[in-house]
Amino acid sequence: MRRRHRARWLLACVGGLALGAGVALREGRADPPEPTVRIDLAECLARAERAYPGLRAARHRVAASDAQLDEAWVAPFFPMNVTGFMSLAPTARGNSTYSPDVFAQNPLVSETGVLARFNVDTGVPISPWTWLRLGRVRDAARAGVRASRGEEARARLELRANVRKAFFGLQSSRDAVYLIERAEGYIATAREQLASARQQDGGTAGPNDEAQLEMAAEDLVVQRATATRTGRLARAALGLLTGLGESVDVPDEPLCPYRVELGSLSRHLTRARLNRPEVDMLAAGVAARQAAVSIQQWAYLPDVALGLVAAVSTATTMADQPNPFSANNNNYAYWGGGLALRWTFDPLVNRQRVRRLSEELAMTEAQQALALGGMALEVTDAYERAREIQTVEAARGRQERWGFQWFTSVFQQFQSGALEIGDVLIPLRQYLTARAGHIQSINDLDTALSQLAMVTGQADLDAHPDEECALPAAAPGPADAAVPGDAEGVSDDDIEAILRASQAVEAPPVVDAGAPADARPAPGDRGIARPR
Repeated sequence: MRRRHRARWLLACVGGLALGAGVALREGRADPPEPTVRIDLAECLARAERAYPGLRAARHRVAASDAQLDEAWVAPFFPMNVTGFMSLAPTARGNSTYSPDVFAQNPLVSETGVLARFNVDTGVPISPWTWLRLGRVRDAARAGVRASRGEEARARLELRANVRKAFFGLQSSRDAVYLIERAEGYIATAREQLASARQQDGGTAGPNDEAQLEMAAEDLVVQRATATRTGRLARAALGLLTGLGESVDVPDEPLCPYRVELGSLSRHLTRARLNRPEVDMLAAGVAARQAAVSIQQWAYLPDVALGLVAAVSTATTMADQPNPFSANNNNYAYWGGGLALRWTFDPLVNRQRVRRLSEELAMTEAQQALALGGMALEVTDAYERAREIQTVEAARGRQERWGFQWFTSVFQQFQSGALEIGDVLIPLRQYLTARAGHIQSINDLDTALSQLAMVTGQADLDAHPDEECALPAAAPGPADAAVPGDAEGVSDDDIEAILRASQAVEAPPVVDAGAPADARPAPGDRGIARPR
């Protein structure tokens, strides 16, 4: 018996452990990650317009306004009222002269029946002023449709601007990460050179060279963390707007500045006045207020309609009264028609209602003027900012080219042993600062042009991406200032060759800035090559 008990106990323990392990494995099993979808800006905009819930809500609002307009058309022709009643009825025989039944008899001891009534009445207005009021009701409903369509257009413009902002932000963060990777390669090479100088007799390595080098390396760590955070945030926003979630990604291409001739400010103000949906929404609001005032002004007069009525009532335990001079409230059936009058006769109260609606109309007209002025100021601000960023981006580009020339020249001399490590860090820091500023200015320029398109009511950008999207060569300068042997500085490929020749360590790994490195397409498949 003890052996059987022990065997059962051991079997139960093993079964429990197996069951617990199965549950743990089942609960801990991770779902396979969704494949990354790389889509360009045009595809992002198209997917966002199909999937964004805010735009779908605006479309449903338009459909509701259309239904309200249809209601304003059909409501005057079908104002049918139907009422019914059913109850228990006592026995009531005889007529108005004699009845064998006692008044107020006990319903518990007498025979009871069913009393049922059914009434239907309708009417169609025929007075001219009533039809004028109904016409103004339809005008107000049309204004509501215009306002809803304007709200849909405004939501679409804002959605497209937000998609562009997220798209440009993700590309900008990727460029920043790639720039940091390049800078880390330069720092690694400088470390190798510093270690080699210390090992040789009579090396030129100073006591503060290592401190300067490590400070520059830690500054890159901070910049990498910031670029990674902004990239992941931009990717999350893009996934939310397009409906792809974490699987969304953009092509591995550099962020290109958009080029356009802005023209005059009056041109953009005219565009905004003609194309912005808010202008039509304000006009629709004023039209709705005007219709409300007109509707209330016609309320002084009565509504005359052609009415029809039909009714039937039956009580099984009550005698029918065929005498036309006797009340027959329980058994009857009739129908008829004629002129019907409905008049809410309160001229003093209605006067105050008209006054209130007139003041609200004046308020809306003042708000319309204020909003138009605010839109003009908004367009002016976006236009001036776009002009400013165009100038800044051009200056940042020139600054980057000069910094690249300076750094490559000094770096080449450092490789030959003519300069110390401290002489390399200063131009490297200046070049990285100039390049990072240029990347940010490109992002600001593209976002500013997108904002200008939104505030002028343009769904698409008039600008086009710059075809020359690559790391610029050194800026041209006088012959005496040029680098010996290369009048245009050291190219990016030359820097890569120098790094490979002088550095016996592996290249730093690519940091995930929103997409795995192995998911990036080959250089021949991504169009414009991204600077590495």
